[in-house]
Amino acid sequence: MCRILAGIVLAVMLTGCDAENASDEKAAEAEKTLAVEKPSEAEKAAEAEKAFKEGAAAYESGDYATALRLLRPIAERGAVPAQMIVAAMQRDYAEALKWYRLAAEQGAAQAQTIVGKMYLQGNGVFPDETEAVKWFRSAAEQGDAEAQNNLGVMYASGKGVPQDYVQALMWFSLAALQSPNSDQPKDRNDAVKNRERATSKMTPEQIAEAQKLAREWKPPSAAQ
Repeated sequence: MCRILAGIVLAVMLTGCDAENASDEKAAEAEKTLAVEKPSEAEKAAEAEKAFKEGAAAYESGDYATALRLLRPIAERGAVPAQMIVAAMQRDYAEALKWYRLAAEQGAAQAQTIVGKMYLQGNGVFPDETEAVKWFRSAAEQGDAEAQNNLGVMYASGKGVPQDYVQALMWFSLAALQSPNSDQPKDRNDAVKNRERATSKMTPEQIAEAQKLAREWKPPSAAQ
């Protein structure tokens, strides 16, 4: 009887071992399957790039529903180009400002200029000239001609900053000095006109000081 019981116990133990081994094998197989099915980072990037190109093409063709469907997930993951397009498709100023600001906070100069204008004009937010100056300055320091011109206007009019024609002329001059073949010709031309208006209200000493500042100016990153 003892031998029979011992045999039964041994059989149960062996069966348990077989079950555990089988379970381990299934788990290993499952991990291998997941490893094969899980896309790599390179594959994810390629899929995102494909979706962005398709979304951008849809936006250019006026198919905003498709563009938003493809680009919003990419924008939510922090892609600045997608954030800019998603912002441009918004009918609500507050929603547009949210997306532009996300791009601006990542250092996109064009987005910073737009955010500055929205704060200045009170689009989607309570008007705030000081906040507008902050965003114009961030973009201007990156060489954005529109932001440089806008910052000059703020200094010339004393909006958001104390009125300072020397600073105004410096920023107008920097914007005006950009190549006529740049992608911002209108902003450059506006700056040329504003430069002429500013100099008509300044003394020769002030003009000389502003011109000196413009010649010596360097982006903060280059000055470090």
